[in-house]
Amino acid sequence: MVDKDDVWEFYGETDPYFGVATVNRFKGENLDEASRGDFFRSGEIHIGRIWDEIESVFISDFRPKRAMDFGCGVGRLVVPMAARCAEMVGVDISDKMLVEARKNCDDRRIDNASFALSDEALSEVAGDFDLIHSFIVFQHINPKKGEKIFRRMTELLVENGVGVVHFSINHRAASAERFRFRLYRDHPIFYRLRMLLKSGDQPQLIPMYEYDLNRLFLILQENGCHKCAVRFSYHGFDGVVILFQKTKAETY
Repeated sequence: MVDKDDVWEFYGETDPYFGVATVNRFKGENLDEASRGDFFRSGEIHIGRIWDEIESVFISDFRPKRAMDFGCGVGRLVVPMAARCAEMVGVDISDKMLVEARKNCDDRRIDNASFALSDEALSEVAGDFDLIHSFIVFQHINPKKGEKIFRRMTELLVENGVGVVHFSINHRAASAERFRFRLYRDHPIFYRLRMLLKSGDQPQLIPMYEYDLNRLFLILQENGCHKCAVRFSYHGFDGVVILFQKTKAETY
C-alpha cells in the first residue's frame, strides 16, 4: 500500500488551489480574481460556522491564544483563523503549499501566522495549542499514519483546549466501484495506465481513506478529551466533524 506524500508536492507545484478544493473554478487555468475571492470566502464561511459551534457547545466568546490548522494547504482556513486568535500555526506535508500559504498571508498583512512542515510525529511543530483544527485532510491520509498524527495533535492540546477535526468514515458506492477505487489508490500504476489509455493525461490520483470511529474515540479518551460532539458531513464520502474539549473525565 502506498501513502503518497508526493501527490501533495505535485499539486503544490502544478495546481495548489485545485489540490485544496477540487472544484473546476479553482483549477489553475480558471483561477482569476473572482474565483480566488470565492476560494477564501469559503474558508471564512467554514471558520465562522466552526466558531459558532465552539461557542455554543464549549466556550462562549472563544479567543484562543494559539491555534493550529493541520493540512493548511495554501492558507484558506489559516487566514480567517489568524483573525480570531493571537498566534496561528499552519501545518502541511507540502513545502510548496506552505510557500503559497505564506504569500497569501503576506498579501493580507497577516503577521501572527507561522508555518511548519508536517510529518507523522509533528516534529517541526513546537509548543502547545488551545485550538487544533483540520478539515477534509485526514481523509487523504492512510489511517495507520493518520491515527498517529491525530494522537499527537491531542497531546499538544492544553487543558480546556478545543479540537475540531474531520474524518471520512464510509464510501457509499457499490462494492465494484469501491474495489476499483482502492485498486487505483493502493496501486497507482493501474490508475496511470487507465488515464494514459483514456486521454494521454496522467494527473495524480488524490487518495481517499475511511477511518474507524471506535479507534478515534479511544484516542480522545486516552488523551483526556472527554467532552465531545459530532456533526455529520458529506464530501463524496460520509464523514464526521468531531468537536472535543480536553477536560477532566466524567464517569457514568
